[in-house]
Amino acid sequence: MIGDQLCEYYGLITHLDEQIGRILEALETSGHAEDTVIIYTADHGLALGSHGLLGKQSLYEHSMRSPLIISGPGIPAGRSTAAFTYLFDLFPTICALAGAKAPAGLAGRDLRPLWEDENARIRESVFLPFGDLMRSVRDERWKLIVYPPINHRQLFDLREDPHETRDLAAAPGHEPEVARLTALMRSWQEKVGDGQPLTRKEPKPKEVRFDDFERKPDQWQPAWIVEKYFRGR
Repeated sequence: MIGDQLCEYYGLITHLDEQIGRILEALETSGHAEDTVIIYTADHGLALGSHGLLGKQSLYEHSMRSPLIISGPGIPAGRSTAAFTYLFDLFPTICALAGAKAPAGLAGRDLRPLWEDENARIRESVFLPFGDLMRSVRDERWKLIVYPPINHRQLFDLREDPHETRDLAAAPGHEPEVARLTALMRSWQEKVGDGQPLTRKEPKPKEVRFDDFERKPDQWQPAWIVEKYFRGR
C-alpha cells in the first residue's frame, strides 16, 4: 500500500513538472518570459517515509517546509536563502512587485529584501501549529516540538542533526534550550492569539494503537480510493 502511494506521489510530481514546462514555454512563445515574475510554491512539504511517516501531518522539517522559488526581472538568478518565511508573505510581496499598495494590518511581510540584500532576514524564528495536536517553534539552530495531548516534547539541534533523528529534550545539559524555546513558543502564542495549552492534567498515553478504531471512508472519497484502500478492511 505504501509503495502504491509513493508511486502516485511521484506520478503527480512528474505531471506537475510537465504543466510547469507548458507555462514556461507559453511565456517564451508570447515574448513575456523576460518581463514576468514566476512564483513556484506549495502549501506544505511531505514525508515519504521519514520518521516512519507518509504525508504532511507533522511538524518535522520534511513536512513543515515548502518549496518557494521566485524568478523574474530584478531578481538575482541562482541565489538561495535560509531566511524564515511564511506563505502568507507572498501577498504583500506580489503587491510590491506589481506596484500596488498592500492592505494595512497584514501578517505577511514583503520578501524583496531577501534578494536585494543577501544578508537580510525577515524573522528570527517561526511558529507552527497543527490542530490541537502539535506546536513547534524554531530559530536558526534549535527546534522544539510540543505534543500537548500527551505532554511530550522533542528538542532538535538542526545544525548538527538536520534530519531530526536525535531527540535531546531529556538529554542532560539541554534544559536551558527547552526552557528558552518554551518561552519563545508562549510568546508566539500570545502574539498570534493561540490559546492552546501546552500541557494537560490528564494526558493521553504516548503509545500508538491501530486496533482500537475502524477505518471508514467519508462521503467525499472517490470510488477508486474506497476500492483500493478500504474494501475488505
